[in-house]
This record gives sequence, C-alpha cells and structure tokens, in this order.
Amino acid sequence: MAVLPGNIDPQEIEKTLNKMFSPEWLRETATRVGYVQRERKIDPATLFWVLVLGFGVGAQRTLASLRRAYEKAAAETLVPSAFYYRFNGKLVDFLKECLTHGIADLASCASLTLSDKLQGFKDIIVADGTIIKLHEKLAKQFPGARSKAELKIHTAIGLTGNTKTIGIFPGKTAEIKTIRIGPWIKDQILLFDLGYFKYELFSRIRKNEGHFVSRLKTTANPTIISVLRSYRGQPIDLAGKKLQDVLPRLKREVIDVEIEVSFRGARTKKDADDTFETYHPRTPKTKETFRLVGIFDKESSDYHLYLTSLSPDQLSAEDVALLYRARWSIELIFKELKRLYKLDVISSGAPDTVESLVLVAMLTLVVSHRLLNQVRLLDPDRSHRYTPLRWGEAFFTAASTIMSQTLKYGGIEDNPTMILLFLMEEGVDPNVHRKRLLSQWVKANSQGLNANK
Repeated sequence: MAVLPGNIDPQEIEKTLNKMFSPEWLRETATRVGYVQRERKIDPATLFWVLVLGFGVGAQRTLASLRRAYEKAAAETLVPSAFYYRFNGKLVDFLKECLTHGIADLASCASLTLSDKLQGFKDIIVADGTIIKLHEKLAKQFPGARSKAELKIHTAIGLTGNTKTIGIFPGKTAEIKTIRIGPWIKDQILLFDLGYFKYELFSRIRKNEGHFVSRLKTTANPTIISVLRSYRGQPIDLAGKKLQDVLPRLKREVIDVEIEVSFRGARTKKDADDTFETYHPRTPKTKETFRLVGIFDKESSDYHLYLTSLSPDQLSAEDVALLYRARWSIELIFKELKRLYKLDVISSGAPDTVESLVLVAMLTLVVSHRLLNQVRLLDPDRSHRYTPLRWGEAFFTAASTIMSQTLKYGGIEDNPTMILLFLMEEGVDPNVHRKRLLSQWVKANSQGLNANK
C-alpha cells in the first residue's frame, strides 16, 4: 500500500479547497451580490460545495436530486418549491463571482512551466468553443445555428499558467465574436482553429505584442514576399507570386515564407475589441505581413499550412506545426466537461437554471484543476505524468468523499439525527391518499420497535 511522504499533510486536499473558497468568503460574497439577504436554511458555503463536488459530478442531474444532496450535507429539510426558487439570477451572480475568484486562484499556483524552447513567452493559450443543445423553450434567449436552442461556451486556457477565460453566448454566435484581444495577450502564444480566422484579429494580436498560430483557410491566396528559409525540393522562384498559383507545383517538404495580406480595418477609429461584424465599403484596406509555414503530408499528398507571427528565430517551421498540435488539449477539456461533469446534460427550460448549471460545470473543472496543480507540486518528479483527463477520472470517483472532507474541514459537521430525519422525510411517499399495490396485503406492525428488542 502506498504511503504519503512525511512532509505532506494528509488533509492537503480539504485545506487547499477551503483556502481557495473559504466558508467566510462564500457567505460574504453571497450576501454582497444579494443571493442571501438574511439568515435562512440555505447556507451558501454548503450549497456551493454540494453544487461543485456533488451535483457537478453526480450521475443524476435533476434539481430534485440536488435538493436531496443539499439536505443530506446540510442536515436540513427543505420545502421543494422554496429550494427551486433559489435558482435565480442572484445565484448566477454568485456563481460568476465564484468562477472569477477560482480562476484567479488557479492562475496563481501554476504547476508547469514552458520549456527552454519557448523561453521568453509567458504561456500558450488555446481558444475554442463548444455547443450545448438546450430545451426548445429557450430558443428566444439562446437561438441556435443547428437546432432551435443552443448555448456556445467559449474558453481560452493556458497550458502552464492555467489562464482560463470563459464566455457564454447564444449558439448561433460566430466564433470570431466570442474572443476579445487586449493587453492580456502580451508575450502569449494563442492557438485557434479556422473558426477564428480573420486578418484583423491577427493584426490586433500583434499590436498587443502577442503571438498566434492558426491554420490557413483553403481559400486564402496571399502574396509571397520572400522565402525565409530554403529547404530541399524543386526550386521555384516564389517572390511576388500568389500562393494558390505556385502551391500545386511545389515539391519541397517544408515551406517557410513571408506573405502579405490586405484587409479592411474596423469601421471606426475606436480600438474596440468587438468591432468585427461589418465594415464600411469605403474603409481603406490595410496591408500586413505574416509568416506562412507549410508541412507536406505524404499520406494526403497535400500541405498543412499555418499562419503565424512567430519568427524563424523563435521557432522553426517544423516546430510551428508541432506546436499547433497542442490545440488538442482544449478538446480534452471539453471532453472532461461533457463526459465527467455533464455540461451537455441540461434539461431545464429556465434560463437562470441553465446558466447556473453551466457555471457549476465550469467551477467543477476549475476546482479539479486546482487540486491537480497541488498534487503536481507535491509530486514534482512525476508532475508531467498527471494528465488532465486521467486526473479528471480519478477526481470524478473521489468527489463525494472530497466534498464531505471539505465541508467538515470548513466547520460544517454531519448530524446523525438530521440524517435519520432526512431519510424518513425523503423516503416516504408525500401522497397520503394514493392507493398502493400492496396496501390490501400488508399492514403496519403494531408492535413497532418493541418487537425487535
């Protein structure tokens, strides 16, 4: 049996989580946003952990199951209607505050660093979105692109610094409208797919002193300005040529050139982050140069083309293509959110309830990754072997135990008397006059407990 090293506190998990979200902070925040106005049966600290470590990883995704989980953890009995009423806009505000706080805490305790090859950069940020199908009742609030009601979750995650930004949008929102570029991108490398492909976005990243790697659209036809590095292959003079004119004739294994593109800028001079929708036809075009990298794929007999602002001195063409593969990490995040934390299992038709449950899934992810970081720091020799998806499976299995330990560490104790009352209240059919199948064949034992003594 494995034994913890003597320098590791056996209560490291519950201590870490209570430091991340202390009962005092949770209660004060709930009061500040107006979720709790006076002392009631709903304790924000207990509800938070039941949501994140109970409901967030639970097999049953109904409010009735959540109410029972809360009653068990809090040793309280609640009127169902009063509990369901608590899923309102104020709960959304409370959970948003918790998510912002949790992301900030997560970013403050990075467990991995970039390799020497990426010295000088802060982090690699991977951006992408996923679609969740909703109840048709929500078609007005969250119109979808493929079905009547959809939600689009946009995330940007840092592979080492654990930067995480999360946005919730109607399903038909274009990806380009979900990303905001500002000073935060300085010295970061942003990876994204073709849904975010826009030259103005690339220009904005560069102006904010950031970097990017993106696949090149198959319809793009930039002008080649110069060859940055020569590789073995059929020599063709590329300078001044259009990419699509020379691409079919290229035989070299690697392409590494500087290209020029032109695009229309924003319709106003205001440096806004969300002016990507329409442009006045008279707006003058802007020209900008980027680096184009191509790696020949022998299986498909075609080039994989990438556009980037990274120079050959920073990364070779082969390394640019290899770096782009790191974008797969965000697919694993979505897999963790959907398979383990049931992000895509939301049957409610109430907007506040839907948004609350999405935030709960995100908080469960943040809490899981905070513990992942802590364990990596405790076990540095094997830190690279703690992969997020495998960790997520282990966290999912242990979540209910972690919840109990976290509540107890925070001063929220189990009450055996109330647990018995909970079972007696929840286990009995509330319909007093309902006819039951066995009613005419069985009756209560009149001797009661005395018969068993």
